[in-house]
Parts: sequence; structure tokens; C-alpha cells
Amino acid sequence: MRTTTTRKYSWYVTCFCLASLVLAACSPAKHNSILQREWTANAEFAGDVWATSIGESHDTALEVREGSEIIDPIKMVRTGAAQFGVASSDRVLRENENGASLVVLAAASYRSPVVFLTQPPLAINSPRDFKGRRIGIQAGTNTELVFRALIATVPIAASDMTVVESGWGITNFETKTLDVIGAFAYDEPIQLDAKEVPYHTIDPQVFGVQFVGTVYFTTRSLVDRDPKLVQSFVASIVDGWRAALDHPSEAIDMLARRFPTIDKTKELKSLQAGKPYFQGEDGKLLYASKERWDMMAKQLISLRVLKAFTFDENVNYRFLNEALAQKPKPN
Repeated sequence: MRTTTTRKYSWYVTCFCLASLVLAACSPAKHNSILQREWTANAEFAGDVWATSIGESHDTALEVREGSEIIDPIKMVRTGAAQFGVASSDRVLRENENGASLVVLAAASYRSPVVFLTQPPLAINSPRDFKGRRIGIQAGTNTELVFRALIATVPIAASDMTVVESGWGITNFETKTLDVIGAFAYDEPIQLDAKEVPYHTIDPQVFGVQFVGTVYFTTRSLVDRDPKLVQSFVASIVDGWRAALDHPSEAIDMLARRFPTIDKTKELKSLQAGKPYFQGEDGKLLYASKERWDMMAKQLISLRVLKAFTFDENVNYRFLNEALAQKPKPN
């Protein structure tokens, strides 16, 4: 009797183990990944944070991390501390020229949000009017590069004006210490509006400066080694941004739960103001055209920031195109 019982038990155990192995083999593996952002939490995180809540539908578990002045997303990705990052497009191109072997997967903002805010009474309506004025920029950032490209369209030299470090925030503009300040279209103007401080906006694109904004990137080795992980990540980000742009209030609520220190009122206005940048070129989500990339590269080469540029060596839209072709997953 004991022998029979033991045999039956062994048979059940064997069947259970085999069934478990079959289920494990048939079930898709979950991909764990980290997205390292360039700066502290703001409206630009909205689609990413939403993506973390729907990652299961893409068989991925995504973690979004804030950046800071001492956290470099490119270094984090290159060392493997994060699988994906967000950084300014020009920075990625410069790093690649120095051998970084990074791949741009999508455009977080298809065109640069850098604008220049001017004091209305001074009638500064074009870069030509910068001459003799006090200009505040953030040295070493893409704001500086856009500024250099903008004044080159006139052309005038930086020596024709007083260029100073603006620092973070709007205080120097609010107190009229600066005549012109470099800003993001969906950040500093929102802050100035809240304080009812008047300003005039100069959009560099109007004068022919066409930079791509920030981009999602990874390493070429990860693309080659684990394309399924890359596809899962991009698909999650695409669906996350679809949902965030369709439901901005919910997106900011979700952002605040993940990063409680944000100003919800301000970031909701920023998300709404930033929608034209986040929704992609010609309405193609997270996409910036080859023509825009080529134009930016041409301007960076003229500034001697880059030596050369080849689109296919820096940008790979394969995963983005596949994600955009799929129906959105349920939120």
C-alpha cells in the first residue's frame, strides 16, 4: 500500500513539475530596466511615470530615476548602472563622436524647447536686438549652443553683448538684472505667468535654428544583445506618453505620487504647454525627422561642436516604428 501511494505521489509531483516548466517556458520573461533622467522630476517625466504603471502589459518592469547636477545619464548608461537614459540630443552626438557608441531610440521632445525671454519695454524682438544687451544663459548646456546658433544667424558676436551666467530660476529676469534670459518654453514662462511678470518670447526656430530636444538612448551593445528588452522599453514609453497626453491631470497625479515634492499646479500647466513638443514631429509620437537631425548637425558643425554626422550611425527608429504600429495596451 505504501509503495503504491508513494508511486502515485511521485507521479503527481513529476506531472506538476513538468507543467510548471511548460508554463515557465511559454510565459514571456519580464524585462527589468532603469531609465535615468537628466534632471529632477517635472512634467517631462509624465509619460515615463505612466509607462511604469503599464509595464506589465509589455512584460517589463520599468523604474524611472531622477537626475541632478552630479548624476550624468550618459555615464550611468555607459557603465550599466541604467539601461536607458534621457539627455540632450547634441550631447549624445558629441559623446558618440568621442566613441560612446550610443543609440538614439526616440525623441522625448522632437524640437528643442529653448527660447529666449526678453523685457517687453526694451523691444528686443530678434537676435539682432541682442546687441548691447545683458544676456543670461546657462553655460555648458544646450541653452548655450542654441544661443550660439541663434546669434550666428544674424550674424553678431558674443562680444557685441554682455553674456553672463543666468543660474537656475527666474529671479535675475524678474528683478530686471537681465535683459534676455534663456529658458524652456514650458518652464520659466509658466513661473513668470504665475507671478504676472511680463515677457516677450523669441523662438529660435523662427530664425532657422532647428535643434532636436532631449532624446531616449541606450548603448549599441544593448540593442545588439537584447533587442526584446529594448522593444519592451520603447513600447512602454510610447503607450505611457499616449496616455499622459490624453489624460494630463491624471498623469500629473501619478507623477506626484512617485515624486511628492513637485508642484502639481505648475507641472500640469507645463505638461499642457509642452504638448506640442512631446507629441512628436507631424503628430508622430516621440519622432524627430532625419531632416531636423541633419539641420541640427549642420549647425553644430558650423559651430565646431561636431566634426561630422551620419543619421544611421546615431539614430535607430526600428523599435519606435514597431511600437507605434501596435495598438495601445490597456492602461
